[in-house]
Amino acid sequence: MKPIEVLMLDDEIFSIEVLQEEVLWEKYSITSAACVSSVREAKNYLQKHSVNILICDIEMPGETGLDMVEWATEYTRFSAEPMVCIMLTCHPKYEYLRKAMQLGCMDYLLKPVDLDDLGRSLEKAVSFIQQRRLQNKQESPNVEVHKGEDLLQDKVFPFVESHLEEQFSVSDIADYVALNPQYLMRLFKKETGLSILEYVTQKRIERAKELLMKTDWSLTVIAEKVGYLNYTYFMKVFKAQESLTPGEYRKRYS
Repeated sequence: MKPIEVLMLDDEIFSIEVLQEEVLWEKYSITSAACVSSVREAKNYLQKHSVNILICDIEMPGETGLDMVEWATEYTRFSAEPMVCIMLTCHPKYEYLRKAMQLGCMDYLLKPVDLDDLGRSLEKAVSFIQQRRLQNKQESPNVEVHKGEDLLQDKVFPFVESHLEEQFSVSDIADYVALNPQYLMRLFKKETGLSILEYVTQKRIERAKELLMKTDWSLTVIAEKVGYLNYTYFMKVFKAQESLTPGEYRKRYS
């Protein structure tokens, strides 16, 4: 069985070190449970390791756990390896719960964490990961029927264009075109020279530029219209692509 790996993020490092010691990880088929104390450390870890379950505190100095989950979800969205998020918080605020659910978090637990509650969340997360892996192994009988370029032009590109405002993954695209996700990613890279994530990001920024020039919508609304729930993250992605913030782009070109 392929390993399942956990990353825990909490600025109160003692809290997660306790979980690291007390949870019987092997009971849930989890082979490793690393812990970090800042969003920066968590991002660095995710860029170097495969993580299946992110257990994340919400309130932290600087970037919040919700910021981290949004970044991690986008970073791993077009990866063949599934990842789920479990949020931890001392404060059961409705806006936190709502944002966590919008980001697709699997569970939302109150601190101090009850080990039985965490165990049930881990069981649910591991079951989801194993099911997704099983689905990914099932090769489509139609793979050889389609020419790669035609498939992308006729189905994949239109799917992306019509779903830019929504949150979707490589598995959603693969389900739509009846292909195995890993096969689809290899095919996409071969035909376009881009990963699916790079292509989707490119299209979202192109749509954002159109909206910046042709509408008077706020930058927050435009971010949502191109699939980014967090404006700060949208701004970072936009600036990385265009070397200008969305506001600077609008002033210069509209």
